[in-house]
Amino acid sequence: MKKYSIILTLYFVSVAVNAQYLQDAIRVYDNNYKGTSRTAGMANAFGSLGGDIGSIAINPAGIGVYQAGEFSFSMGMLSYDNQSRFYGTSYTETGYKFDFSSIGMILNRKLDASEDWKNINFYFGYTKMNNLNSIFNIRGNTYNTTMMNEFVDYANQNPNSLDTYFEQLAYNLYVLDYDTINQRYFSPYTGIPLHQQRSMENSGSIGEYSFGIGGNYNHQIYLGLTINVRAGYYEDIYHHTEIDVDNRITDNSYTFNYELMTWVSGWNAKLGVIYRPIEPLRLGLSIHTPSVLQIRQEMYTTMTAVEDNGKQWNEVPRDTQGNPLGNFLDHFTFTTSFRTVLGLSYLFGERGLISVDYERADYSRIKVTSADDEGSKNNTNDAIKTYLRPTHSFRAGGELKINSWYVRGGFAFYQSPYRSGEFNDKAHTYVYAGGIGYKTKSFALDFAYTLTQRSNDYFLYSDENLNPAQLKTAIGSYVLTMGFRF
Repeated sequence: MKKYSIILTLYFVSVAVNAQYLQDAIRVYDNNYKGTSRTAGMANAFGSLGGDIGSIAINPAGIGVYQAGEFSFSMGMLSYDNQSRFYGTSYTETGYKFDFSSIGMILNRKLDASEDWKNINFYFGYTKMNNLNSIFNIRGNTYNTTMMNEFVDYANQNPNSLDTYFEQLAYNLYVLDYDTINQRYFSPYTGIPLHQQRSMENSGSIGEYSFGIGGNYNHQIYLGLTINVRAGYYEDIYHHTEIDVDNRITDNSYTFNYELMTWVSGWNAKLGVIYRPIEPLRLGLSIHTPSVLQIRQEMYTTMTAVEDNGKQWNEVPRDTQGNPLGNFLDHFTFTTSFRTVLGLSYLFGERGLISVDYERADYSRIKVTSADDEGSKNNTNDAIKTYLRPTHSFRAGGELKINSWYVRGGFAFYQSPYRSGEFNDKAHTYVYAGGIGYKTKSFALDFAYTLTQRSNDYFLYSDENLNPAQLKTAIGSYVLTMGFRF
């Protein structure tokens, strides 16, 4: 199945690559940990700390650190301030959305104090791993490029079998036409001044439902293991409009509407250890196994054309008998690669702490292991090896205790998964974090704010004459966590 650019279109490659599959591979493997207000306030630099529900998704050895039972939940709000620039025109899109980050419970079982093993803990919970909400509005005036050039290319590659969900819609509206003399498809929108605009809205998330066990060996070694069901749902929607600004053709404009719904389900395991060689120093190591993920997608398109006189024509996908079709279905399976987290932290007694993490994730080893379209499977696996790379990410955070109050801050850097020299290889993600908290023996209330920023280029469609839009993402996350110890 062909899918035109949603968030990312690879610039022009010699083989037919399903860009959506590649984008999905990155999305389902990304870990932009949400966790709790405490972990968020320190930019999730918790690879060697533990003792917090939000830390368990990073290093399950944090389960063993607990000396009591705990229940906590985290929720808040996301804010967007996303900017686009396309052929000299800038536009800003803002918005807000409710966000639920995590919920979890620790059950603590203390062992004989005279033995080396001090306690065994059990964990049940959910943590959001990747927020996929985003809004952009791209606008600009162009001359020698149109999305119909991409439709024309595909139509001429398969002149006797137009895609029902793409080229056939345009052909039925005469936005795509056929030259009977030269026996080639063409579009009247080619080579004329156009005002182009694309509104894009992406929503959804991927999270993990986890069961875990952890232990404390002599207050020096903490071990943990979790079995995780990774699941999620997200939507990609865009509306692409092109307007004939100089009245060169009989049409005034057309709009192509695209909606893709994706369901993700699979599993992985995580194993971790935290070691205290001396009282204030902690070292952490966590291994995340590959995830095996089943992907189910449903895609639907429609198209509208408006004549100069204002008359509007609408088209939906139809079968050969003219009956409207439903969503196009697609199924495939990803197997991701191992992920490694190393952590180091230093505790200044009861006054506070500092912590740093290093995380390695190899995007180049993700594989499509099965797909409805065998050609897309092979092309995507080739593209993953060619364009993606192992990433090296860093997190740092600190916490200062003032009586029963805590002040936190942190910073994180997540490297772009694209190889050096390739498209968007500098599209790194930066996270700035801060928070405060209040804690008693049995209750904790924490608040955190994080700002996630990323800049990347985006091709609206595949055309050699097209310049990319420049996108700047700024997502603010406000998180409130309530915790109860028992």
